[in-house]
Amino acid sequence: MRTVRYKRHEYHWPYPQRRNASLIVLVYDIPYFGACGIFPPLHVCNQCFSSGGGDGGMSPGASWEPFEISADEYAELVEAVRTLDPSTLADQARYARDKFAFDSTFDDIADQFDWMEAVCDKHREAFHRQLFGPRSD
Repeated sequence: MRTVRYKRHEYHWPYPQRRNASLIVLVYDIPYFGACGIFPPLHVCNQCFSSGGGDGGMSPGASWEPFEISADEYAELVEAVRTLDPSTLADQARYARDKFAFDSTFDDIADQFDWMEAVCDKHREAFHRQLFGPRSD
């Protein structure tokens, strides 16, 4: 799997941490990489990767030289995500607490942010229950 050089930005620390890690570690280190626990399709992944990320402003962030992955690399990444226990990355990646799920219903949505909105419209409540438990109101 591809190794990526990137910077991890923390909101409370002025100097980014330089990282050199596998693509799957980067995926679990990018804030909001997926949408409500759903792993993005190839074209949405590439929109994210080609953006170069960012410093996060008042939140954590990750930045890198823009790149794209091939269909073969995406297939390898998906297989790794499907079989990975994300907690094994806890000492390497910020968001390694939750396992990604897949939903191909939205794969035809071209824009990354439109995809995220549509996915979260469907999956937000279930994702929040998974993270925080049932609502008590």
